[in-house]
Amino acid sequence: MGLEAASSRPMETLVFMDLEATGLPFSQPKVTELCLVAIHRHALEGLQPAPPTEGSSQVPLPPRVADKLCLCVAPGKACSSAASNLTGLNTAMLTAHRRRRFDSGLVDLIQAFLQRQPPPLCLVAHNGDRFDFPLLQAELSWAGVGPDALSGVFCVDSIAALRALDRSGPPRESSQRKSYSLGNVYTRLYGQAPPDTHTAEGDVLALVSICQARPQSLLHWVDAHAKPFSSIKPMYEAGAVTNQGAAIDTETKTERQKLRAATNLATSGDTSPAGRKRRPRSEAPSHSRNIPATSHLNTSHLLAVLGPLVILTIAVALYWVPWSF
Repeated sequence: MGLEAASSRPMETLVFMDLEATGLPFSQPKVTELCLVAIHRHALEGLQPAPPTEGSSQVPLPPRVADKLCLCVAPGKACSSAASNLTGLNTAMLTAHRRRRFDSGLVDLIQAFLQRQPPPLCLVAHNGDRFDFPLLQAELSWAGVGPDALSGVFCVDSIAALRALDRSGPPRESSQRKSYSLGNVYTRLYGQAPPDTHTAEGDVLALVSICQARPQSLLHWVDAHAKPFSSIKPMYEAGAVTNQGAAIDTETKTERQKLRAATNLATSGDTSPAGRKRRPRSEAPSHSRNIPATSHLNTSHLLAVLGPLVILTIAVALYWVPWSF
């Protein structure tokens, strides 16, 4: 990409990221929606209101200067019912709205978006190490680009950052066991649930609000712990989920159905619609499998009887033909 890789320098841009998908990692999910919000560190380092007390209702406005890339993606596989209920997206909906797959064109779009940001830049995702980053790597690989497609880009998991900041806080707070789900962290800070949860843009904006609570500490942690995105392993291997494999399975299933139907018709004894209608319901398909074997036996018996007669007829003909002249 030509992005400058300089881990020794402070991160100039934080790109807050969220992916919605067809399911959990074990199901080899595909992306259904993505959102990237790029914010320069100056917007976070600038004058900030006093840090919110727990349960405060004052949610800071997001920085005015921010670049956004939000779009939906046709996954090419069915969404789980749980994922559809959470995100409000399903494959039929995305297909009906003519959304495109995660292809090389989308990779080019992501690269162009990141190239517009001052480097070095760092992707920030909540639970990114376990979900967003490996899934993005898998999609990049599936689209036919290598692990260095986003060379020069760094990444951090905001859950790891928030846990580290809490451990470095007052002893009373650091000793409390807390949930670090996005909704729970937001509610602890602002006394209300985040809006538009489980939409990619809604979750990104909630994450930005959380990071605005302690911007200086967060930026220092990011500068010290950002790692190259190229070091992230894909969630699954490219080709594990392909249209070609699905097409082969569908074609094989169709051919088996056709073969089964043809076999049943050929062995039914009466292939007319009336004959099929008269066939008793108790005649299970398994019974018809015996018919080809029976037909084979009948043919063998017939050949056994006719064979000697044919040989005898030929012998008599050869004997009498010379004396007929």
